[in-house]
Amino acid sequence: MAVISLRNVATSVPKGHLRCDAPITALVVHRRFGFSHSLITFVQQGTSRTFATTFCPCHNQPNYPKSPLNIPALDCETRKGKAQIMGDNALLPSEPPANDPNPNPVPVPVKEEEENPFPLTAVDKWVLSQTDEQFKYHSWAELRVLIQNNDLSVLKRKPSDLRRYMKWTAETKASYGSMTNYLLAHRLPKTWGVPPFTPVSDVPFAEPSDYCVLLNDWPYGFEPGITHMVVWTRTPIAVDDDKGDMTPESRKIVGDFVKQYFVDRLGPGGEGKVLYFKNWVALQSVRALEHVHVLVKDVDPVLIGEWTKEQEWHKA
Repeated sequence: MAVISLRNVATSVPKGHLRCDAPITALVVHRRFGFSHSLITFVQQGTSRTFATTFCPCHNQPNYPKSPLNIPALDCETRKGKAQIMGDNALLPSEPPANDPNPNPVPVPVKEEEENPFPLTAVDKWVLSQTDEQFKYHSWAELRVLIQNNDLSVLKRKPSDLRRYMKWTAETKASYGSMTNYLLAHRLPKTWGVPPFTPVSDVPFAEPSDYCVLLNDWPYGFEPGITHMVVWTRTPIAVDDDKGDMTPESRKIVGDFVKQYFVDRLGPGGEGKVLYFKNWVALQSVRALEHVHVLVKDVDPVLIGEWTKEQEWHKA
């Protein structure tokens, strides 16, 4: 079950079957056949409708914003309305409307540290004091500066997304015992087994079966057009003893992989469409599993689908 954006599928829903005056709070895929066909439920406050869906080419034009977090009104024959959803392929612990039907709740006081599902940074606490309307999304230019300066603690999620992420994390830990157990059960290749992993290569990203690329279930608050992926690896990436940041050697290894896997596929000018970073250990919400974050701007969803598809060598 996955929540997806309207840029991946568009419906052949007859007009009048959905309320045009109410936002869609979730899109739930029950069965998916690639990007082209799915059985999908549109959830609106107080109602939901399930339809078979087909690809709509008018939603894949270059001028159509590709952000999963800020879908504008669609003005074609298939559907009208505004979707407010969590992100591409964001797994939910339960069927909507158990997912918060209010996409922008009133700010609430931050809980004591021991009550939070993960340590909140000062930025997190500041974000939780805001509404979505007060939130300023990260632009591509800003992200470039933040990553270049290694100022990763400034990265932030939209207030409503952060609250949902905290709720989802608490529920997931209660059900699975840890985020690591959940990821091993539902997201990472079954062929990896359980930690401590035994990678084919001791060099990160040298062996394709040792890493996988997935869309981030809980992306940061980005402006439209920016897609957030995570590269998971069962080969350790060396970090320093200071704050758990990458060493110069491991930074070069990661940089070379990002260029080969992402930048080169984009052709001329590709280096301007890709950013990457690895959170310091203190900033990681999933510390037991190695991962690197990759951001791309204005990239065709078909290519993103190729990057993130399940590979044969990952299947059990």
